[in-house]
Amino acid sequence: MKIKKPQRNDKSTQSPKTGKSGKKSDWLLTTNWLRTTVLVLAACCIVGLLLTAILASREPGPTYATAKLELTFDGAAKGVAPNGVAFDLRDMDCDEVLTAGLKAASLEGVYTPEQLRPSLTVRGVYPSGMAEQVMYYESLLDFSSSRELSVGNYHPTTFNVTLNNDFDKSISRSQLTALLKGITEAYRDYFARTYAYGMDTDSSIFNLEDYDYPQQLDIIENRLSKFSDYARELYRKDPTFLFQGASFNDIYVRLSGLLDSSDTKLQANLIIKGLTKDPDRLLTQYAYQIIDLGIRREKQYQELVKLDKLINSYEKHETIYLTTSESLTKIDGNSSATYDALVNKRKSLADSITDLDSRITNYNLRIDDLVNSTGLPRPEVLKTTSKGGLENGEGNKTTVIVKKATAAEIAEAERRLNAQREALEESIRTIVTDGEAVISEFGAMLESYNAQLVNEANFAVGTPRYVTPTLINSSFISRAIQTAGPIVALGFMVCMVLIIISRKKEEKRI
Repeated sequence: MKIKKPQRNDKSTQSPKTGKSGKKSDWLLTTNWLRTTVLVLAACCIVGLLLTAILASREPGPTYATAKLELTFDGAAKGVAPNGVAFDLRDMDCDEVLTAGLKAASLEGVYTPEQLRPSLTVRGVYPSGMAEQVMYYESLLDFSSSRELSVGNYHPTTFNVTLNNDFDKSISRSQLTALLKGITEAYRDYFARTYAYGMDTDSSIFNLEDYDYPQQLDIIENRLSKFSDYARELYRKDPTFLFQGASFNDIYVRLSGLLDSSDTKLQANLIIKGLTKDPDRLLTQYAYQIIDLGIRREKQYQELVKLDKLINSYEKHETIYLTTSESLTKIDGNSSATYDALVNKRKSLADSITDLDSRITNYNLRIDDLVNSTGLPRPEVLKTTSKGGLENGEGNKTTVIVKKATAAEIAEAERRLNAQREALEESIRTIVTDGEAVISEFGAMLESYNAQLVNEANFAVGTPRYVTPTLINSSFISRAIQTAGPIVALGFMVCMVLIIISRKKEEKRI
């Protein structure tokens, strides 16, 4: 007996709405397309990575050495060097620093500063979110109690210094790191010299023997006064600093003592005794000083006379009434302020004329002393004084007539002065020796002070680190995303389009 197998109903089994076979077919179709999509995306990723690797191998990154600089001296966070001047680390690429770095790395003559300069980079290290803080602003209409402090002027204290091998691809690792180390340490020395307190102790700028005694004393006085004021200013800045038990104030006191005792005494002795290398020349100089001061006095006096006339005729109280068809406006003039300005100007001119008169008198007294000590003829200084004086618009007029001395008169003056010149020259040599000794101590003290301001502790130079290009790095990942990303996106879109077409065909077949 044969048993017949039931006929298969294709329509019932293929229906997506009834039966388990239709669900299984949909699941298998979805699984196949999911597998296919994953494989396509994986293939796209592989293609993108291979393409990125090819591009990276054609354009390898540079080999470089990098070091870190950390500045912790006073004022670094404000961008100010120890001497109060704004500094900029971009001057690290100057010829002086690069030449010193090449010499320290024993590469002097192999490379030049011009070759290294394009390969040297200095960048400040900024905290995260720094750009947002700098660009942040507050609205004037924001009245909330919570406020945020914005940063408008930030100066980094940590810097990354990088030296790549673009100037020579064949340079070894040890040479590149040694070169960067030499440059950074040379810059620290350069910074200490350039941005620290300096002092020119060179005393050979002026050869005192080339000048007459009055000019010699003026040069000595100016030199000692310059260093004395400098020492006083440094003491005010840092009164606690000591060098071998002495402070900057001790230097100031010693230099001021030389000025007040020795220099002042020599000046007085010089004027009273009329000591000079060339008496005739000094007389001529004093005479023409009187001429110059007299001309300036006459010009200022003429201005004073005109100013007096203007003040006497000036109306102090001035009021203007401006009338219109509807109103009357009172305008007070600025005559009071103008009048006060004129009076102040007159006072200033009168004081200046008095000072010029005093200087003219001083030079006349010097001429008298020089004539009495040398026996030379006195320059004829003619003065005419009006009866009325300044109040009536008249004043003093000075005329100087210089009369040259004869050879016999000059020889007699030389004989009289020779006995006293030797003692004066010895006194000048003594004050110069004492002053230079104090200035030398001041230089040593300042050098110690600068070493305290900028040193290895507050200007730290990190050990150079050698970096070679590798295939897998942050740059490679970024380039891979940029290269493989579009390829993967295109493959995914193609898969989605094919899935949609397949689903449409399946629905039509059903």
